[in-house]
Amino acid sequence: PQLDCALIPAHSGAIASVAWSPDDTLLLSCAADRTVKLWNAPAGDCAATFREHTEAVTAVVWLPSGAHFLSSSSAGKRVILWDLGGNALQSWHGPRVTDLAVTADGARLLAVSGCTVRSCPLTAGSDGTPRMVTEDVHSWEETDAISSLAISRDSRAVLLNVGSQEVHAWDVDGRRRLGSYSGHRQGRFVIRSAFGGKHDGLVLSGSEDTQVYVWHRHSGALLRKLPGHSCAVNSVSWSPASPHLFASASDDHTVRIWGLPPPSVS
Repeated sequence: PQLDCALIPAHSGAIASVAWSPDDTLLLSCAADRTVKLWNAPAGDCAATFREHTEAVTAVVWLPSGAHFLSSSSAGKRVILWDLGGNALQSWHGPRVTDLAVTADGARLLAVSGCTVRSCPLTAGSDGTPRMVTEDVHSWEETDAISSLAISRDSRAVLLNVGSQEVHAWDVDGRRRLGSYSGHRQGRFVIRSAFGGKHDGLVLSGSEDTQVYVWHRHSGALLRKLPGHSCAVNSVSWSPASPHLFASASDDHTVRIWGLPPPSVS
């Protein structure tokens, strides 16, 4: 079926990542202009701009409560924990983190750096404010450089975009590879993938050839290549509330929201 698409002029620099809020009402984007922006979806109006980073912001991820989120700057070697009021609550200074993901129970943050996936526990104070337990980080390795990761909704599997121009699915502790997906182009830029569809039965990825790629999660078959962007597609994010709605972000400075059209009224 034909897909509908809404266009949002979003940032003054290339957009690196986009993420839906857990309740499906808000969207976060981050970009080379060193900002994170909060959007009302699907209206497309900007609700807030966050400016604490001093270098390009490379990744953004929500905590399950929807009241806090994390952003990272690879060049700035910094991960920041935010509330929606614009307050930077905590910073983790360390390696060049290119991507972030949080498990559905909010207990663990995964961060990519080179060939390494770092796992950082998350805890909460008596007032419910989350905290990164950076003194208790452990890690595991891929065989090739990792540009990004994404966790399934059941927190059992993780997708890794790797330097061999493949997307690898692993169990979340890095003990076993579950699948491999290929066909997209990834060489010069950070490209992100995501689980999506009913029961997370699909795998999506951006691509340097301006298209969005969609695979069957379990068979690995390529199902669709979606054109629309005019530059590399850096990130995709599936709506947590709808099995038919996802967003993509590109170096063309736009976010595109994709979905099946509403049924016609006779």
